[in-house]
Amino acid sequence: MKDRRYRAGIAGLVGLMFLAGSGPCGLEARAQKVMPGKAPMERHEASGKADMPGQERVSLPVLRPNIEAFPDGYFKARKELLRFDVMMLAGDSMQGRLTGSPQDLEAAHYIGRIFMRELLLPFGKDTVAEEPGRDASDYFQEYGFQARWGEWVRSRNVVGVVPGTDTALSDRFVVVGAHFDHIGWGDKTGTSMRAGEPAIHNGADDNASGVAMLLELARYYSRNPIRKTLVFVAFSGEEVGMTGSSFFLKEFPFDRKRIDAMFNLDMLGGLHGDRFRINGVGTSAEAMDMVKEAQQHTRLKLEVSANGYGPSDHAVFYAAGIPVFFFCTSPTATYHTPDDDPGTLDYEGMVALSEVIGNLLGQAGNSGPLHFRQAGPPEQPSMGKGKFKATLGLMPDINNSSEKGLAAMIVVEGKPAYRAGLRSGDILLKVAGRKVSSIEDYMEVLSGLEPGTEIVVQAIRKRDGKKVKLTVRL
Repeated sequence: MKDRRYRAGIAGLVGLMFLAGSGPCGLEARAQKVMPGKAPMERHEASGKADMPGQERVSLPVLRPNIEAFPDGYFKARKELLRFDVMMLAGDSMQGRLTGSPQDLEAAHYIGRIFMRELLLPFGKDTVAEEPGRDASDYFQEYGFQARWGEWVRSRNVVGVVPGTDTALSDRFVVVGAHFDHIGWGDKTGTSMRAGEPAIHNGADDNASGVAMLLELARYYSRNPIRKTLVFVAFSGEEVGMTGSSFFLKEFPFDRKRIDAMFNLDMLGGLHGDRFRINGVGTSAEAMDMVKEAQQHTRLKLEVSANGYGPSDHAVFYAAGIPVFFFCTSPTATYHTPDDDPGTLDYEGMVALSEVIGNLLGQAGNSGPLHFRQAGPPEQPSMGKGKFKATLGLMPDINNSSEKGLAAMIVVEGKPAYRAGLRSGDILLKVAGRKVSSIEDYMEVLSGLEPGTEIVVQAIRKRDGKKVKLTVRL
């Protein structure tokens, strides 16, 4: 590997001014007057050639701001680069990055170009020996699947590798993943939370935020490799049933037992406070001590959830007996709506989260193997992925942050729960006669229900704290 230290970013940030226009993200980005001693922003034009028959890439200018260096000795994401990557991935011109769309392909090229620029290696059996890729598509892992809306969809994961530095541990892997697809115009996946005419669902929080964090981690660890090999994977297909992560693990060219942990970054833009829950802590014998160590280096109040299963790509790894860490802030009212835009994210919160994620990743990548433990059932239906026959029309709290029950973070107007009187922020106590205190409880109950059934939901109303019983027709 080449010495990466010479590529540390230059100090200072070129100011960015974003004005309404027809450029990337529905905006035109321009550099302000360059301050003395600072280099101007670099501009790279994306190719417009078709990469696969029937798929034409959209052509977007890629504006890369020069930015300050990482702090010495530890990982801390740069806020302006987080914001920049989110804007590039979640602007109107990307049209919601529906899996298999030209915009999904352009997002893959954007990620691949960054992997190439940072000298990550393409992934394969000879990963450690390969030279850096010369094209963004060198990092692609192509696959296809039959979408539930009737089309044969072709997409790809984007995979880059930072080889480990310790010959005794470099044949062990830590996978860092984040899905880059979203739901396009909200009219094909069936998971939009906003009824009415199709509209662009930009997916800034879900999940341009996680991809932006992954890219910052890749930039840092390409300059500061650790003992184990890091595999950075931007997954496609999460929104349509974890197709990308399932394909990646199925085609993993090494023994899966050499994967010590999977870090999943999905929806990191909604912190808005100082409490953060880390999921999957029960899936390895070492994880709880790792979290205690991370707590010593953050202002955030860290909470934990043991369960390894959940509604995102890490579930595929947990089902295969691999320890997982799932990082996700609670859904907000913009979840799966056209309002999930770059300007709604808590970027200061993302920076705070980055120190926790970097600390845990450093621990996992510099220590011995992590030992898997069962923490929850090995397989469950996943929220929003089309595996339920019936729905209440609400999004429960992924992080199980209520001590009384399970919070209904978003109750969609016009859907069954809303018509019955349930509102966003109410706390679910029982659904169809069964107690629900976690998202896993909720998914298990929901998986056994049929459309047209009437059930009773017991809840605590947010507005007055009273317990109520509501009859819901699914």
